[in-house]
Amino acid sequence: MSDQNVDPETLQDEIGQIKEAMGLQSAYPYWWRFWIVEGIGVGLLFPLMQLGLNDGFSWWLTATAVGVFLGHQFVLWRIQKAYDRPTSGIPSWDFWHYIIFASLIAAIIGIRPLLGGFEGDVLTLWLVIVGSLMGMAYLYMGQLLEAYNIRRVDRYAFYVGGGWILTLVAAIPHISALENAEFAVFGVGYALYCLVAYVTLSRRY
Repeated sequence: MSDQNVDPETLQDEIGQIKEAMGLQSAYPYWWRFWIVEGIGVGLLFPLMQLGLNDGFSWWLTATAVGVFLGHQFVLWRIQKAYDRPTSGIPSWDFWHYIIFASLIAAIIGIRPLLGGFEGDVLTLWLVIVGSLMGMAYLYMGQLLEAYNIRRVDRYAFYVGGGWILTLVAAIPHISALENAEFAVFGVGYALYCLVAYVTLSRRY
């Protein structure tokens, strides 16, 4: 077929459909596997933190929590190392995490003098602050992926995640039955989201 027989508008539509069909796996084959690792890691770590906050961080509890965190990081590193580095312009998962961590650290340092110690309702307030930043980061990543024409199911994983995280941090402080279990509930709720996202995305690939 000669170039003269190609309809520019049709060609543009086809290119747009191809771009829209792209999933995160195309550039980051390991990305969707992060969901299950994140879910298991956070689902274990946050309840351990809750035990420490309620009863004190004994040596065995501290060692277990550190072990879970290091194991989580090691598994993520192994998954990422198993694949070639991406060459596309899709936002980096690693850099996105760095942004979240930097935001949380800045919030903790900046707000701590205004809130005092780490007891009672102050802990719940910290959870709300940290969770709100996480939810916002998830929603923002969904928007970034939309700008790169990543397929809807991948974008919605972030949109739903951000909305769910914000729902958790908005609801937990108002449920009296969850008193002294806020971090554990948030961790389990976040873990459930990650597992659902993993199952959904793994079936799409």
